[in-house]
Amino acid sequence: MKSARDGSIKWVGFLTTLIFLFLSTSLANAAGVQPRDDKMSVMGKRAAAAVARVNAAATGAGRPTARALADDDGCINDPECGEEGDEEEEQAPGGQAELSIAVDESGQHIVIGFNDTRGFALNPISVSGYMYSEDGGKTFVDGGQLPSPGNEVIGATRFPQVFGDPEVKYLGHCVFVYSSILIEKVSDTADVQTMGVHRSRDCGKTWEGPFEVTSATNPSGLVEDGVPQDAADKEFMDVDPDTGRVLLSWSNFTPAPTALGGVEIRTTYSDNLKTAATPTWSPSVVVASTESDGQASIPRFAARSNRAYVAWRRFPFPGTFFGFGNSVALARSFDNGTTWQPPIETAEFFTMDQVLGNDRVNTSPSLAVDNSRGPHRGTVYLVYANNNSGDGADIVFQKSTNGGATLSAPIEINASPGEDRPQWFPWVSVDTLTGRVSVFYYDQGIDTTGDLTEVSYTFSDDAGAHWSAPVPLTKIPFRAGWGNDTGQPNLGDYNQAVSQHGELFAAYAMTAPPPAGFVDGLPATGMTIPNIEFKRVGQFSLRDVNSLPLAIDVNGVATNELLGNHNGFLDPGETILLRIPLSNYTTNDISAEDARNVSALLTSETPGVVALQPLGNYGRIDSGETTPGTLTYLLRIQPGFDPGTPINLRLATFGRFGGGGSFELGTLRHRLFTGTPQVTTLLTENFDAAAVGTLPAGWTSVHGGGANTVPWTTSNTFCGATSNAAFHQNANDNGAGNPTRFERLFSTNVAVPADSDYVTVEFDVCTDTEFDPNFNVLAYDGLSLRLFDATAGHTARSVLVEAYADEFTTDGFKHFPKHLPRSSNPAYFQDMSVWAGDSNGAQHVRLRLPGMAGTTAQMRFEFTQDGSATCLDVGGGPVCGVSVDNIVVSSVKAIAAPRH
Repeated sequence: MKSARDGSIKWVGFLTTLIFLFLSTSLANAAGVQPRDDKMSVMGKRAAAAVARVNAAATGAGRPTARALADDDGCINDPECGEEGDEEEEQAPGGQAELSIAVDESGQHIVIGFNDTRGFALNPISVSGYMYSEDGGKTFVDGGQLPSPGNEVIGATRFPQVFGDPEVKYLGHCVFVYSSILIEKVSDTADVQTMGVHRSRDCGKTWEGPFEVTSATNPSGLVEDGVPQDAADKEFMDVDPDTGRVLLSWSNFTPAPTALGGVEIRTTYSDNLKTAATPTWSPSVVVASTESDGQASIPRFAARSNRAYVAWRRFPFPGTFFGFGNSVALARSFDNGTTWQPPIETAEFFTMDQVLGNDRVNTSPSLAVDNSRGPHRGTVYLVYANNNSGDGADIVFQKSTNGGATLSAPIEINASPGEDRPQWFPWVSVDTLTGRVSVFYYDQGIDTTGDLTEVSYTFSDDAGAHWSAPVPLTKIPFRAGWGNDTGQPNLGDYNQAVSQHGELFAAYAMTAPPPAGFVDGLPATGMTIPNIEFKRVGQFSLRDVNSLPLAIDVNGVATNELLGNHNGFLDPGETILLRIPLSNYTTNDISAEDARNVSALLTSETPGVVALQPLGNYGRIDSGETTPGTLTYLLRIQPGFDPGTPINLRLATFGRFGGGGSFELGTLRHRLFTGTPQVTTLLTENFDAAAVGTLPAGWTSVHGGGANTVPWTTSNTFCGATSNAAFHQNANDNGAGNPTRFERLFSTNVAVPADSDYVTVEFDVCTDTEFDPNFNVLAYDGLSLRLFDATAGHTARSVLVEAYADEFTTDGFKHFPKHLPRSSNPAYFQDMSVWAGDSNGAQHVRLRLPGMAGTTAQMRFEFTQDGSATCLDVGGGPVCGVSVDNIVVSSVKAIAAPRH
């Protein structure tokens, strides 16, 4: 069993290993993707790109400013990335994510702000979306996007533009405020990236503004050729519960030497934001501007005092980890945010890994102060993602009991630190009445591989001395990659919660299978996923979340036909034996306990399926253990059931957790596929008919980007092959130039029958490319797959297979095995999950792709590599590259097979 610890024992060995790996890999990649290139937020980058386009047109040149200070390759763990640049139409993002929430004192009026990609189609652009509830969150009204008068123009572009990064706060008397990145016109030929605030006086129904935060507009005063040089990014706010003062902090990107690292942490405040016709703001104050600053600053007030705090993410370089490290700084104010003391800082920690299915990772902090009147009032709480254990990231908690003078030792509070998979984007809140400390976060510990994800929640009622075993807020695990496209980000940069009067109000982005599969969202270029989920959790409720912290072992669920055709598929008219193993997943000593007297009741939520034997008996499940139970469930699928319809199961669990006498409850869900596949082969290709070095008829290599063009070809020697396979080499092959490139292999078109239930794509893939041995998932060169919609009358777009696949395996591994970093180089297919690294021979890929009936599609294998290093630099070779072979594309209709 793992203890709640600071990681000191395991950390010694891990640090030794890291130093060796850094010496062998960091220098090899020095000219390519850099380990610090990830400072500016995604919406900040989009805003910066929009500003740069207007200003470049005005000056006749795309001159670099504070918005484009990074090199032209990669963005890992740095507060600064360059512009995104012009994008293909098919790269416009879809869905709604990056959520902020505010609640009135009654708990009935709730406003949720979010990045709303529907707003990119507006002129002026407004991607700050909102929704509101008047019944405590039972229902919400989609309000669309925040307004902009659009009364200023440069060419055909209207201003001001509202560019998301939402933050919503409640000021009292049904007044809500909402801050965003704002792009303002400053002259007939130039604009500037600043901050703006909207205000609602009717509980979030309608909004006025935007009101420019004038002190955030080019505060350095630097102007070149009429273009302001500063760019404001990633703001958060807080409201003083005593005075109503609104404090706003942000990252101000400004050229050196104004800020040594190109970024300042600044704050400003308004004392009349609630009532003034035109709110005013104090002159901004620089909290920090060292070379390691900074991003994601978050301010907090302490009630019944003049204290305020701001925490932010730092990027030490070279630091302990040669640029792979982060720390969190915490500054305090004794005059309600007017001036700031020098910050204290956490110990440097190893930055988090990439996450499968999720664009954009960070270790940004969340900060809260106990403003209750309880015994721990005034305590400051800090949480962030930390990868010292090497499993991707864990959630670390620290606190200050002396007004921010010092911080406690860090402890990990997620279920199984160092032993599972990543947890990220934590948010901490403190109940204003009870002082309960609540933390929730994304969590991939539910599975051993792939992108299956939950939103997990834990709490402490004694200021962090003890923590509850984490339980999911989400009803059913979801795949992070569903709905994903090349627009980024899929799940945003953060989620938020409010805790008051004994209740948690949480808002987060989550995915579900895109309703229409491949064609979901048409005629738009993006899908309709992800979506917003709201969860309200009463502190004394037994039903809002699970109190029995158990999970279904998703890899152990097994079915067998008791009565039926015994062909291995679930068909109408059959009686099915079903085993559902349960896991006691919590191993962290701070919250782990044994589960006892566990039983369960199974029901079907799908019409036409009945649980004939619904009882489960699991007895005792020790911490970290899994048991199949002593009873087998029995399902009956009615004869009239439509084959191909998924079966949604609900498992109610009962038992005791730990030594207490209380009886705990849980609700778990699982989905089963049905129907016997009737297969029609649409395309096969083994590349053997083509001469070595050439592609078969109908297959084409297309250059996607980069200074040098290296076409796809065929090889009969790579990866130990004895026959032809499609091949692309991973090599630094541009002489003294930058070898970054993006090369695409297009198949012939495939017409899918109109009665198809889903399409399967199977092939063998082999990779030997540059990856990063310091991480489990991060790689730099790799291969992805999109399907292009070539259907007449459809919007032309390429869809990542992870965005809608309901089954995706690479040998025994679910999903892709690796993920690429962000990059500002348009020649790099950035921030994608990929096949990469050393596959140790050919691996078989299987994809099940719904929603393709009646479409015409084309496979597009997408190879990309960064500007330095190959597999040879991480022990691979002698030849680096990727190959694809033995492709089979089939249409499948789910039928009810007759009994034998």
